[in-house]
Amino acid sequence: MEPLSSTKQNNNNNNLTKPSSLHVETPPLEPSPLRKIIVVASIAAGVQFGWALQLSLLTPYVQLLGISHTLAPYIWLCGPISGMLVQPIVGYHSDRCTSRFGRRRPFIAAGSFAVAIAVFLIGYAADLGHMFGDNLDKKVRPRAIGVFVVGFWILDVANNMLQGPCRALLGDLCAGNQHKTRNANAFFSFFMAVGNILGYAAGSY
Repeated sequence: MEPLSSTKQNNNNNNLTKPSSLHVETPPLEPSPLRKIIVVASIAAGVQFGWALQLSLLTPYVQLLGISHTLAPYIWLCGPISGMLVQPIVGYHSDRCTSRFGRRRPFIAAGSFAVAIAVFLIGYAADLGHMFGDNLDKKVRPRAIGVFVVGFWILDVANNMLQGPCRALLGDLCAGNQHKTRNANAFFSFFMAVGNILGYAAGSY
């Protein structure tokens, strides 16, 4: 019969060698340079630019396409719905991503590509609707509205796909250094304010 102490030791060794189901890749031991943290934090300006542009421009724009005042608020449901679903799912998978480009960068790249598609669809909704058969003499343009709503939802999903991994990447780059973490949060908030200013200014222009 194997001694009890030996059994305990084997169990401890097994616990050390088997990663748990919650095991994630450890961040780098050394914090990254401040300039790299600033570059990553600047993504917040682009994300917030998209939110601010939506708030300042898109509600009057959809009404020009013929969406009624009562139906326009339903389009805004995509923001909280996508935030509730997309960020936790993306965060879960980005923690476990084993890409050679890192855990966060593939999701940030995919989100940026989706933003580009969404901006194209929203900006050219009226033209695409006309190309698909909308009558410009009529007030309501259903095909343009369809293109716009699809682009709007893609933009919200993409912004949420960007925001979570960007914050997580900042945490990885800080590597637990409290001073770098405070600086990263400060720069992230600064670039969010810059994005707000640019987004509202673009909407008013």
